[in-house]
Amino acid sequence: MAILTKIRNRSGLAVGFVGLALALFVISDALNSNTAIFGGKGNSSTVGEIAGEKVGIKLFQQKYDEQEQIMKERNPNQAIDDNTRNQLRDQVWNQLLQDNLMAKEYKELGLSVSNEELEDMIYGDNINSNIIQSFTDPKTGAFDKNNVKRYLKQLNDNGDEKGKKQWKQYEDFLVQDAMSRKYSNIVKKGTYVTSIDAKNLYVSRTRTAELNLVALSYNQIADSTIAEDESDMKSYFRKNQNKYKEKENSRKLDFVVWDFAPTSEDSAIIRKWAFDQTEQFKLAKNDTAFVDNNGDSKFDPIAKPRSAYPEEVVGSLFSDSVGSVVGPIFKDGKYKIFKISGVKEDTVYYMHASHILFKVDGPTAEDTLKSKAKAEGILKNLKNGADFAAAASEFGTDGTKDKGGDLGWFAEGQMVPEFNKAVKEGAKGDLKLVKTQFGWHIIKITDNKSKKLVCAGMLERAIEPSEQTLNHAYNDASQFASASTSADDFDKNVAERKLQKRVADYVRETDTYLPGYNDARSVVQWANTAKTGEVSEVFTVGDKYVIAVLKDIKEKDKASFESAKDRVSGDYKKDKKAEQLLEKIKTALEGATTLEAVSTKLNSPIIPTSSLNLENPNFANIGGDNTFAGTVFGSTAGKLLGPVKGDAAVYVYMVNKFNEAPTVKDFSQYKNEMENNFKQRMEYGYLEALKDLKGVKDFRFKFF
Repeated sequence: MAILTKIRNRSGLAVGFVGLALALFVISDALNSNTAIFGGKGNSSTVGEIAGEKVGIKLFQQKYDEQEQIMKERNPNQAIDDNTRNQLRDQVWNQLLQDNLMAKEYKELGLSVSNEELEDMIYGDNINSNIIQSFTDPKTGAFDKNNVKRYLKQLNDNGDEKGKKQWKQYEDFLVQDAMSRKYSNIVKKGTYVTSIDAKNLYVSRTRTAELNLVALSYNQIADSTIAEDESDMKSYFRKNQNKYKEKENSRKLDFVVWDFAPTSEDSAIIRKWAFDQTEQFKLAKNDTAFVDNNGDSKFDPIAKPRSAYPEEVVGSLFSDSVGSVVGPIFKDGKYKIFKISGVKEDTVYYMHASHILFKVDGPTAEDTLKSKAKAEGILKNLKNGADFAAAASEFGTDGTKDKGGDLGWFAEGQMVPEFNKAVKEGAKGDLKLVKTQFGWHIIKITDNKSKKLVCAGMLERAIEPSEQTLNHAYNDASQFASASTSADDFDKNVAERKLQKRVADYVRETDTYLPGYNDARSVVQWANTAKTGEVSEVFTVGDKYVIAVLKDIKEKDKASFESAKDRVSGDYKKDKKAEQLLEKIKTALEGATTLEAVSTKLNSPIIPTSSLNLENPNFANIGGDNTFAGTVFGSTAGKLLGPVKGDAAVYVYMVNKFNEAPTVKDFSQYKNEMENNFKQRMEYGYLEALKDLKGVKDFRFKFF
């Protein structure tokens, strides 16, 4: 079962897609069914559409429930929180895409995975990386495919039906992964770069221009000097509408936050509780019932080594008698009280040591001796009374140097053999010099080894806001919500109450957060159904109350002047600045025959530019300007040219010469580079293109 546990642990929650990580043990009925997931046509409760077929909420939820049950079986102690649920829903949706979008693609292309291929991935010559990871010996780091064969034989001989089912699901994952890679390879093999494309890339890098220019940057004119004519701006927007189309559906929200974090009074209440409970815990006859009934966590009956307990209580827990109470202490936001309920002996020793590691800088015997000599010198000082922690901080070369070399308590066998042997055979206070694969170690044994384990009931309670604190914050937020029935009211009340208004400009339908605040899915869901100007109810987001107002709705492939107004304003002002600067340069060009004359009239310096190429079109004092660079490379050398409206400035210039690209016959280097870039983009981008082509629509945001 250890192998199955490793496989389960590697499965995780997230199911990636083609070319990405896929979760192990995908449920078999989801793999075999193409129709059960879909609701009937006309079903208004539609979670999404895949290739024209509706996905009903009822059956989507059934699939989700199945996945959640599988997760509970594999990880019975793992809590299922909102984040986990969202990941499971993504897993279900991705599997639906796999079954009902990609499966059809595979079928049309005639793709399949034979039994021989599957065997080859499990214990053949081309073993899947997941198999290697799952069956690698953690002690030796070695993989032996014979271990896979032995495991499968045991699974079959033992008649473990549950294990067989899980292995079948694992095989299904391997098949799906192989199909995905085959499809991905076909897509990538379909890329082709012509020799002309490769030559153009070569030329864009190696053909250069040498020129002088005078530039009037748009930054020379303050935005405040450009009057915004609404009618003119709308006209500009209509002419450039495609530029402002939204790439996906989103919302713009303003929101305010009320904090209901614990107050100092709340903290004092829990502190008093802790000291009151200490005496009662001592008198309790049933430690399990007392902890279960009075604390935030259940009684843990497992005896543990020193490393499992906070440093503040270890000394007392491992020296006091059964029935002793230790604490309270405050740690990790909680008050904790411990009561020793039992003591037992383990089968292995637990040891406590500190060390100073001297790495060997080089492969030769001389390097090893040099490192050893340095360690011996420090060891001599330590034996003469030097401070070990200070020496570790100064000379240590690993992560323990910042802790004075302290390794804490560790179990026998946890360290490499040489280190383990030295500590196990020593006694408290011993100083030893030991060589391991990592270098030379000066070891200080800080405690005697022990097999002792202690079972200690832990009574704990976190400092949380009191009911009074919660009520005060909620009442304040509720009054704000009641007084804010419109966006104007919202803004007015924010100003009057001197609240900090936060802005979320780009909230997507599937987002689970707001800027600076996680677990805000409830607010996002509200925004997906609200109308512009609508004010929300009071939402709980973590340890905060949140009220939002929907400022704008942005729809995919549509351009709205109001939604894009800020961007339009910036572009419009730049356009107006360009008009002024173009006229200024035209005036300066009148009667001028040299760039020097234009520079003098404009009182703007000549900027020499050498080695300009199209791949990296940067200009001194200006920055990047693709538009102007393109114009330069379409120019004739030796002529005074301009004005040219660029991305960053308006220019007048003269090209001194072009340095043509050296003649080469073979452009394969550039062709391969372009093909590799295309393949990388395709591997992660073709799914989105396929979803658009096949009419995939995701409406999960309406339900979850």
